Amino acid sequence: MIIKLLPYCLTIRVRPERVFMCAVQDFCMVLNKFRSPTPHVVEDNPVPRIVRAGGLSVPEYREQAYHIVLSVDVGNTTSDCVITGTNLGTGLTYIIDKTVMMFREIRDPKPGESTYGENIDGITISSGAVQDFVAALIRKSVQASGIDLQKDLDLAVYSTGLVKNWEEGSQVNEYLGALAKGCVDAGIPMSKMRPVMSKNSLPTDDREYSMLDKVAYTGYLAGTIPATGLAGDAIVANDMEGDLALAGIKQGALMTPVDLRNPCLGLDFGTILDGRITEAVPRDRDNPYARTNGVIIGLGGAVADAMVRGTGEVDPRTGSARDFFGDAMVSSTFSKHESAKVQDYVDQVMDMMQIEVVLPKSDHFGLVPISPQIAENSGITIIGCDCGEHFSKKGELTKLGAEAYRTLAMKGFTELVDRVNAEMALRIVDVAAQQRLLPEDSAIGFSGRGIMSGRKPEYVVSGMHTRDIYPDPQDRVVFVSSALPRGASLVARCMGSLGNPKRPLGGCRGEACILGRRRKVEGAPR
Repeated sequence: MIIKLLPYCLTIRVRPERVFMCAVQDFCMVLNKFRSPTPHVVEDNPVPRIVRAGGLSVPEYREQAYHIVLSVDVGNTTSDCVITGTNLGTGLTYIIDKTVMMFREIRDPKPGESTYGENIDGITISSGAVQDFVAALIRKSVQASGIDLQKDLDLAVYSTGLVKNWEEGSQVNEYLGALAKGCVDAGIPMSKMRPVMSKNSLPTDDREYSMLDKVAYTGYLAGTIPATGLAGDAIVANDMEGDLALAGIKQGALMTPVDLRNPCLGLDFGTILDGRITEAVPRDRDNPYARTNGVIIGLGGAVADAMVRGTGEVDPRTGSARDFFGDAMVSSTFSKHESAKVQDYVDQVMDMMQIEVVLPKSDHFGLVPISPQIAENSGITIIGCDCGEHFSKKGELTKLGAEAYRTLAMKGFTELVDRVNAEMALRIVDVAAQQRLLPEDSAIGFSGRGIMSGRKPEYVVSGMHTRDIYPDPQDRVVFVSSALPRGASLVARCMGSLGNPKRPLGGCRGEACILGRRRKVEGAPR
């Protein structure tokens, strides 16, 4: 092939394959402009297996030092029992089993049982029903996993994100007691529900990795002082959930290039939101723990649930987006721009939403009881998400969902819900940034059914690229499945000082483990 370069009339011989390669490179550059950003996603990875001669295999936890934790969480829509196993040598956590039941499967109160109100979908709750529900959920998971509760299990942890208006404090204690009794009914020994008190109390294979003789458990989690630890009292009704979720997202992020240590934002996008924002710790400060300076509450997946109940395809009272769409994530090579019709419906939904800093005069926001005055006194900003006032526009969402489903059909309606949830998450990030809670060196992690399905992760990352928050948003955002049980697993290991300095969760992004600073400040345990 001969190319003449005028006006110099120089003749240059160019190889055809060189021309072809240049054309391919140009074509790839054009394609990259339309390529979807690939989010960092951590799914429920199973425990690696050891393959023996003859092709037989056994899970690693049968032959290596693993810390196995059973976590049961009773939520507003879904409840799950997740059994996790952490390889103490690598610090990585895997999912041995995850069993999910819908809260609507709980039995009705029996005659004579005392009840204490309803959940957000109007399901009447009694202690006996909760106890039986938890026991059934755990039995299913244990049977599916094949673990021995006596020999294999290290600790069991129970939690709840259930939101309701408790009539009196004694009802909360009664409810938590029902969770504990359900664990015992399922066969979990009481000894597996208490923290270890000394290094010698740990199983023999765990002691090699424990640092209880060097540092004591302080009650802090993943290098962060919980909001309750700062305020001395609960700031939001589902306080524990947010702390566990952030810790679990940090733990899951170890499997990605994203360093999700402090400062960071962690958001569990369940039916109800649980989120935490942490500060950057100055290097010259003696205390190496980060303060919680932001709490996120309010409506999450409940918005999508209300929309799908208008389709006629799910139960109009207790149906959920999970029933309608399932849990699977969808990936695409090329980015997709909203159609005008989808965008119009997205705008209509977002016009109903209030995503803002919660004022000190409020005692509820987005159905969640809060104590904003305590938060203000502790220097903690509460960011809330509501639809109307205490979900007063729930009916309007259902009507809009019905109209959108008729107009857009299944494909368009799916995109609508994905974009609405992604936009809710992005607006929470916007408010946090406006409040200067996201410094330049921070990172963001998401979890929960409301953000871990469909194309929501892709839409969130695309939205982050349009915001002037990070120069490299692709490597500042991570999505982690099963954050709550991962966090529960981390609590169990923290109680035994079973951290891994080579894969630290405490400290700030890009820095070393804070073990040395802790020992200097705290001294040796007594």
